[in-house]
Amino acid sequence: MQVNTYSNIASMTQTQVSNKKADEDTKKNTKDANLQSASSSKDINKDTLEKLSSLGGKGITQIYMVQFQQQTMNEFFGTSGTQAGIEGLLNGGNLDTAKSILSNIDFASLGYSGKNPLSMNTDELKQLISEDGFFGVDNTANRIADFVINGAGNDVDKLKEGLDGIKKGFEQAEKMWGEKLPQISQDTMDAAIKKVTDRIDELGGKTLDLQA
Repeated sequence: MQVNTYSNIASMTQTQVSNKKADEDTKKNTKDANLQSASSSKDINKDTLEKLSSLGGKGITQIYMVQFQQQTMNEFFGTSGTQAGIEGLLNGGNLDTAKSILSNIDFASLGYSGKNPLSMNTDELKQLISEDGFFGVDNTANRIADFVINGAGNDVDKLKEGLDGIKKGFEQAEKMWGEKLPQISQDTMDAAIKKVTDRIDELGGKTLDLQA
């Protein structure tokens, strides 16, 4: 009877280990899929561009709008991913994902030419996302908002495309991160959206609450 008891316990333990491993594999596969999906979403759909091109002048105008939204999305996607990655290194959460994200960020495209965060110590990382840091809330939000405002000029429709780009960039970064983004990324998005919506309002455009 005792032998059977030990056998049952061993069987139960093995089952628990197998289930745990299966859960871990599922989570890993989901996270890998999220990373792949987020990355692929950064590319403009060629079929969409071809369909728009066939519409003539109106379609070409729309292409410029789509491309502008895409550029803004990529800008915010990279920035949010960097902020989340740095937070991950500092706090130890999603550490593997943080390293993977930071390894694939094109920092030059974001206007950053400093030391790679993966080579920084704790104090340097904190400085990078501090109030005065390159990836701090205010500096980052102003960079993104200015990119939209300067790129759109007085074109309200284009400004709204930029707003959509900010929101979609945030959504893709969250998908890549695999959970809710750190507060710094959310605060950055809110500040960038406010600056752009204020500009739209100045031009007489009507804006809704576009906060994600």
